[in-house]
Amino acid sequence: MEKKRILIVDDETEVTTFFTYFLKKKDCDIVVANSGKDVERLLHSDSTGFHAALVDLKLPDADGLTLLKQIKAVFPACEVLIMTGFSTIKSAVTAMQWGARDYLEKPFDDLDSLEQVIDAVLSPSSKHSDHLSQEAAQYGIVYSSDSPMANVTAIAKKLAKKAIHVLIEGETGTGKELMARFLHGASNRAQQPFVAFNCGAVPESLLESELFGYEKGAFTGALKSRKGLFELAHNGTLFLDEIGEAPPSIQVKLLRTLETGEFMRVGGEQIGQSNIRFISATNRDLEHEVEMNRFRSDLLYRLEGIKLSIPPLRERIQDIPTIARYYLQKRSGEPCEIEQDAIEVLQRYDWPGNIRQLINVLNQTIALHECERLRAEHLPASLRSRTVQVQPPTVPKRIEQIIDHECERFVDTISRLVTSVDGIDFDYLIKRIKQLEGEIGRTIIEKGLTETNGNRQLLSKKLNITKRTIRYILNEKA
Repeated sequence: MEKKRILIVDDETEVTTFFTYFLKKKDCDIVVANSGKDVERLLHSDSTGFHAALVDLKLPDADGLTLLKQIKAVFPACEVLIMTGFSTIKSAVTAMQWGARDYLEKPFDDLDSLEQVIDAVLSPSSKHSDHLSQEAAQYGIVYSSDSPMANVTAIAKKLAKKAIHVLIEGETGTGKELMARFLHGASNRAQQPFVAFNCGAVPESLLESELFGYEKGAFTGALKSRKGLFELAHNGTLFLDEIGEAPPSIQVKLLRTLETGEFMRVGGEQIGQSNIRFISATNRDLEHEVEMNRFRSDLLYRLEGIKLSIPPLRERIQDIPTIARYYLQKRSGEPCEIEQDAIEVLQRYDWPGNIRQLINVLNQTIALHECERLRAEHLPASLRSRTVQVQPPTVPKRIEQIIDHECERFVDTISRLVTSVDGIDFDYLIKRIKQLEGEIGRTIIEKGLTETNGNRQLLSKKLNITKRTIRYILNEKA
């Protein structure tokens, strides 16, 4: 059997020596690079390629994210592992969103976990992903093998045992609380309480007492003392859904508690201490809320230790058959088949209410029709009549106007500069301007891959292009 070629990129001799010894025991051919320049030289001169690459996130002359993109551009099949310290875990998660297989934390104290990650790269199989999807399904997170949720769930699994706050973004009904429960269940706090609360479910006047508790006599009706959510979730996980609904007065107190772990009951005088894993969720754009002075920027920075984005159902229609079969079986207790014509109806609908709406439709259908095989005719008439193919993306008028304005300004600026000097090579100028098209395209694709957690199928739908076009723009081999 052909030996696996492994590239190790690190400027620390101790690290390269350790992995050289570690991987040679697994009968691998090792190539070592100590700098970004070494990697660039290898990518230009090595035609054999690498099965995997272990890349340090921080090098004196390069960063791991840039090297990741360069390696994947030349050798798309190469599995990249990012090596990082805890302080840069956010960048490591970004690397996974950009296509890294996994990340390894320095120092490499847990050799068993390290070996598991290495073995998974050297001996790829579907067992790991199958196990992860089965584990996620225990919490109601259901997806197909080619779903964008596969990568989101893999990242969540890696984050579960980290002592870091997580902000989950997603539209209403996408399953943000399910993801929070998955994070808790896969964490070291799994045996401790999981407390969930919706910040928009109670009036502002009651929110503080719900979060921090109150003492007897603190207000009319407070006949006895009561613990708040921060006390109830002590040593466990506190999940605050729709955190964007929290009023400014509560945001200040939340920030203080998240920074210090300290809180005070309403009407109390003693400071309490809570040790919790904090997970929040929102269907709002909190960065926009900060710009509109409706959300504190310092609280947002504290909340988004790591940000997970859950795509809406219309961007993961390949999951609809899997989700439908899962919930039909769960409801009936036995396999309930769904015909292809029903699947096609469900996949053509845009699902503004996301998975929650899909489940409600399935529950309604099963309640009205006792059948072993669910067909399109069993689905609500209102759903069938409103079934529409999601329209392909177009350029919004506002963006089109901005592009027109910027192009006019660019042409005017270049024209004035060119006519103000002598000896301009006009052919070169036109050639350079044409190159901008490729540079703009690559930038859009790279930013798009970041926003979609590295999911190329989702990005191709967003931009109405093929995955082959994405590879072409990124100068990747077919």
